[in-house]
Amino acid sequence: MVKCCSAIGCASRCLPNSKIKGLTFHVFPTDENVKRKWVLAMKRLDVNAAGIWEPKKGDVLCSRHFKKTDFDRSSPNIKLKPGVIPSIFDSPSHLQEHSYSVMDSPKKLKHKLDHVISELEDTKKSLRNVLDREKRFQKSLRKTIRELKDECLISQETANRLEAFCWEFCQESIERDYFMK
Repeated sequence: MVKCCSAIGCASRCLPNSKIKGLTFHVFPTDENVKRKWVLAMKRLDVNAAGIWEPKKGDVLCSRHFKKTDFDRSSPNIKLKPGVIPSIFDSPSHLQEHSYSVMDSPKKLKHKLDHVISELEDTKKSLRNVLDREKRFQKSLRKTIRELKDECLISQETANRLEAFCWEFCQESIERDYFMK
């Protein structure tokens, strides 16, 4: 089976002529700390599991994701120096616009999410306050319309039109309030 580079947007494949082209492939480290650093450097999400992607046995990264100084070229077989972390990733722009790659650590993303949720709750409270003020205003307006009609300062027709306007406005407000919860 042909191995492919695990980096998002990288089309490198381990073919017989890869080494001739200067392309080498490197399995993920067995040291869990270094492996985690590789995965975080890749900024790749597992869209099926809704979390950070985890490499499987046999998954590889190609040499394009490492600096030239990351390699030990003292022997015929080119190897990575111990503890190096891949640092060259160029995700395609159409993937950067979506959540297929992560630009921040999970901790930062969680903090951002908590902040957005907090802002949303504050906005909901503010909206409820505005709607409550609007309802109080409508009650006051209806009371004023009744008083004007009772004192014969407006006609019945005008009172009916104003009441109809207030009722429509009130219904829209109730519908908005219902859908916001």
